[in-house]
Amino acid sequence: MNIKIDSNFQFSVLSIQYTPQGELCITLDSDGLSTNAHYQYTASLGNGQAEEKPTTSLLQYCRDYALAADIKDKTKDTYRLMCNHLEAYGDCTIDKVTTSYLQDFITFLQSQGLKNGSVRLYFQKLACVLHDAYKNELFDDRVLQRVKRPKKEQEKKCFLSETELKRLNRHQLSDKYNNIQSMFLFSCLTGLRFSDVQGLRWKDVKRNGKHLQLEFHQQKTDTHERLPLCAEAEALLRSQKHNGKSVFREESNQKVNTVLKRWCKQARVKKPVSFHSARHTFCVLLLTKEVPIYTVQQLMCHSDINTTKVYADLLNKTKAKAVKKLPIIMC
Repeated sequence: MNIKIDSNFQFSVLSIQYTPQGELCITLDSDGLSTNAHYQYTASLGNGQAEEKPTTSLLQYCRDYALAADIKDKTKDTYRLMCNHLEAYGDCTIDKVTTSYLQDFITFLQSQGLKNGSVRLYFQKLACVLHDAYKNELFDDRVLQRVKRPKKEQEKKCFLSETELKRLNRHQLSDKYNNIQSMFLFSCLTGLRFSDVQGLRWKDVKRNGKHLQLEFHQQKTDTHERLPLCAEAEALLRSQKHNGKSVFREESNQKVNTVLKRWCKQARVKKPVSFHSARHTFCVLLLTKEVPIYTVQQLMCHSDINTTKVYADLLNKTKAKAVKKLPIIMC
């Protein structure tokens, strides 16, 4: 089918569809122009006026979105990686994005050996871009709504019991690992993430009456937090040398986790411990001591109580498993 827009050029109709705004969108291919560009003419059903809209590459739109968005550098890196996967999968114009195209992209990501969490994350970023395209009247959001996204897997949270934590403390490694051991124990006593422990400055340590508290910027949530310290956490801080602005020396996450595995092996703690296990440990220990869950939520700096409830459910399962070990005496 051909359509004549004016006396100079002929156009072939590639597709005709309705936009979410109820307008008729006609995608045309120019036969008489030197370029291979496609054009869209969106006709309002009321007045029949046409507006020319050049079609846009999905990949380029994703890259432009990431550059323009007011987001952290780490998040920009995630968008960059998503774009790399999208380029390897196969780019198309936004108007050509279908449910099957998006569903196949998820399958492609899974075929690359990515973990379920990474597949979910990359598709979530693509969905954010498509939502933005929808706001700019370039995309039909109903296409995205029909996609079957990979389900979130229940994370297996590794935490240490009070006994295991004491065992670790008794079996210290050589002095060259003091910084890593202190960081881990401090996280077990405060619940701070690795990024926040590494970013902790002496100026963040404030006195509150007779005790110390932390007033710091939480990197993940980009919020300012206040956290009171227990006596052991205070003692750990006092044992650190004031060699600069940072409380702890900078360490790579990979090195820290390698040392932690060696430490656990020496202390005969048979669990797949990583640095984040310290945060899980802090939360579970509080719940074990029957601290109210809403107080735990505040100490963990959780914005959603349901995130904290996951730990409570985990503790209940641990208790149920423990009572099953009781001996049978009535038989």
